[in-house]
Amino acid sequence: MPSNALFRAGLFGTVLVWAIRATSTGASAAELTFDFHIERGQVTESTQVIRIKQGDAVKLRWHTDRSIILHLHGYDIEKKVEPGTVGLMEFVAYASGRFPVEVHGSPGPGGHSHGEAPLVRIEVYP
Repeated sequence: MPSNALFRAGLFGTVLVWAIRATSTGASAAELTFDFHIERGQVTESTQVIRIKQGDAVKLRWHTDRSIILHLHGYDIEKKVEPGTVGLMEFVAYASGRFPVEVHGSPGPGGHSHGEAPLVRIEVYP
């Protein structure tokens, strides 16, 4: 078999395995929404750790008492949230692990800093 044919056969097999996994993952995937209320730079203890599964479609809805920039590490999502509005972060949980949501500030031109501790940790399980 020529190398081009081997490549196509391998590629087809890879796509087929991916499609089977996507179909089986999709059957157990959930659409989840979490609401967070930030007051004085904190969220309630009951919402500090969120547990989800890989493949879940997730919406994080943020409410705050002051202007704030949030960053979900690992998924590289950043969102500015203003008082009186809802800041929405949406993603499909493709990576497993523990991912913090931290407050970003802008101390000077071109820079950013993180808050002292994460507001929330998102735990994604296989």
